[in-house]
Amino acid sequence: MRIAHLILAHKNPAQLERLIDALAHPSFDIYIHLDKKTDITPFRHLAEKQNVFLVAHRASVRWAGYGTIQATINGFRAILPNPAYDYINVISAQDFPLVSAENIYRHIAENQGAEFITCESIEDKWRIAATRVTRYHLINWRIPGKFRLEKLVNRFLRHRKFPLEGFKMVGRSNWFTLTRGAATYFLDFIGRHPEVVRFFWYVWGADEFIFATVLYNSSFRDNIRESLVYVDWTGQTEGHPRVLTSKDLPEMLASGKLFARKVDMDVDRRLFDLLEERITLPSP
Repeated sequence: MRIAHLILAHKNPAQLERLIDALAHPSFDIYIHLDKKTDITPFRHLAEKQNVFLVAHRASVRWAGYGTIQATINGFRAILPNPAYDYINVISAQDFPLVSAENIYRHIAENQGAEFITCESIEDKWRIAATRVTRYHLINWRIPGKFRLEKLVNRFLRHRKFPLEGFKMVGRSNWFTLTRGAATYFLDFIGRHPEVVRFFWYVWGADEFIFATVLYNSSFRDNIRESLVYVDWTGQTEGHPRVLTSKDLPEMLASGKLFARKVDMDVDRRLFDLLEERITLPSP
């Protein structure tokens, strides 16, 4: 089994390098999508590392906009032509492993065929997110007064409905681990359904819905498991998860997840030291 890790990055090459080093494994390749707005120069040396590649077609990524989806799609298109990959693991440069690269490999290999992507329904468990879908959001527009226009649009137009019948809207996290088949299916689906792409263009934080919704409403549904990434949403502010520190380490390790999000070397460098020490210890 071979795994391609697709890392979406936009800053801090030193932190990204620590993440790459933590994922070093003979069965892993690492693909880095760097935000098009970011100067690539400080990141170029990372592609000199073994099994590390820079995604050539870069998307401009803005928080809660469609750019994150396009960045992931660009990564898929760079990875899937190589038939060697069984899985694509999509993470952020602000994620970090909680276990060794070997244990990551073993966990995925032992659950081969599973799709690790959280799918919470906006009709029950994730009701708080419903208006992000049912109302119009002009997050991708770059015009003066767009927020005022957004209010006017939502005052006079009906709530939005998904363009395909029988689809259940789900989501939660845009960080996931998918089989080659699921990633291929996703690209094929959006290629056949441009109306779905147009629908998500007006969803706030559409990256947290589109991948999960497409797969949940497909034959892959029975293979879906929870995401492998630990996130702490307590005290969240406008959709951002809490930045984790070394004080959170016990909860992170007790979660049973393989990765933690969101971490920042400028906030707590010691957390990285502790995690690196843990993941390099010999297996019992």
